[in-house]
Amino acid sequence: MNTANITASKTIHPVTANSKVSAVLLLLPLFVVTMSWAQQPGFTKLNPPGSTYAFAFGINDKGTVTGSFTDAKGVYKGFSYKAGKYTTIIFPGASKTFTQANGINDSNTIVGDFIGKDQLTHGFVLSSGKFTRYDAQKGVSNWISGISKTGSLVGYAGNQGNNQGFVKVGKKVTLFTFQGNATYANGINAANASVGYFIPPPFTAVHGFYRAANGDLTQIDFPGSQATDCLGINDSNEITGLYLDSQGVPHGFTRKNGEFHSYPVPDIGGMNKWGTYVGSYTAKNGKNYGYIVKP
Repeated sequence: MNTANITASKTIHPVTANSKVSAVLLLLPLFVVTMSWAQQPGFTKLNPPGSTYAFAFGINDKGTVTGSFTDAKGVYKGFSYKAGKYTTIIFPGASKTFTQANGINDSNTIVGDFIGKDQLTHGFVLSSGKFTRYDAQKGVSNWISGISKTGSLVGYAGNQGNNQGFVKVGKKVTLFTFQGNATYANGINAANASVGYFIPPPFTAVHGFYRAANGDLTQIDFPGSQATDCLGINDSNEITGLYLDSQGVPHGFTRKNGEFHSYPVPDIGGMNKWGTYVGSYTAKNGKNYGYIVKP
């Protein structure tokens, strides 16, 4: 693949306004960054057949990726990908406009969300070919962002931007906010530690957070950044996400044992135990793609 002019993913696709990486990026106009990383060995572009835009959100230790794409008719669908094979994911009976696949665990259970006929967003779990709707809070929209290898769920629920994060461990569901602010939970690991972001008033800044299994919350900000969004956490407690630098340019990052590392990609949606990571980018042709990078 030739060197591309890459933009931050999801800034130009309004249907994804509730998806994992949009909150940080929608704060800013579109920035273009010239990237050479797409030439490196181990890079794979993800572009489901018939897609006009594609995004990659999660990856399990077996190398299966989840994401979403828009087809030529503007319908937003989920997908899974492994070894060159794409599988489309659409929640049965959902509105025909939107299904999103956000996460996958090592049992190949996939989680995501869809827009129902009631025009609310609802979470779903897809296991062994069977879909199950799941809402952590009734009467509002719900999004499931991630699933651990033990089946714990993470996501958020609410309306009009007044969202709470949630974790579901076994049968126990815990709703939470970071100091009462709008809170979005994105990833969870086998130890039930979770990550996400929160937006305090006046809603012009975004900060990441880490939530320990006991409920303790820690603010996460990439040093010197304008905004930080934590997108995933693996079983080594390594956090992935994106931040905006002092010029407002997006970068992917990882954080492990308190140490940050910046990457020349617009975001890192998730990373498995082997160090393979996924994310999304917009190429010079204006089309959005997912990607996989193997170490």
